[in-house]
Amino acid sequence: MSITTPYMPKSKSDVHITPDRVFQIIWDKWGYTQDMFFDPCPINPTFDGLDIPWKQLNFVNPPYSLLKEFVSHSITEMHNDKITILLLPVKSDQQWFHDLLSIKAEMVWIKRRLKFKNNKWSATQPHFLTRVS
Repeated sequence: MSITTPYMPKSKSDVHITPDRVFQIIWDKWGYTQDMFFDPCPINPTFDGLDIPWKQLNFVNPPYSLLKEFVSHSITEMHNDKITILLLPVKSDQQWFHDLLSIKAEMVWIKRRLKFKNNKWSATQPHFLTRVS
C-alpha cells in the first residue's frame, strides 16, 4: 500500500503580505486600525526589525524563518509596556507557541485559510492573531 501526500505548493518567498481581512479582524476584536501600528518587519525593510526600538503599538507579520525571534522580541517588548499584535501560523508543536500560552497572550483563531496578497494560493496552514501586552 502506498501513501500519497496532498499537494502543497512551496512558497517562493519568506514574505507574505497581510490580507485586508486580517486588519478587519483586528479592528473588530481590539479596535485598532492599520494606520495606528508600527511595523517592525515591513515589506523590503531598510532596517532589521529585531535591532530597532519598537513603538507603543506594533503589528508583526514576521517572515516564517524568524517566527521564534519575533515572538520572543514581542514578549520582551511586553515587559517594556508595549503592545504587539502578531499574525502567526498555527504551529502548536513549536516552543514559541507555548511561550505565548505561558504569558496568557490573547489569541484569535482565523477562520478559513488566508490568501496573502502576494501569493497565488491560499496558505497551507491555519493562522491566528495574538495580542502580546
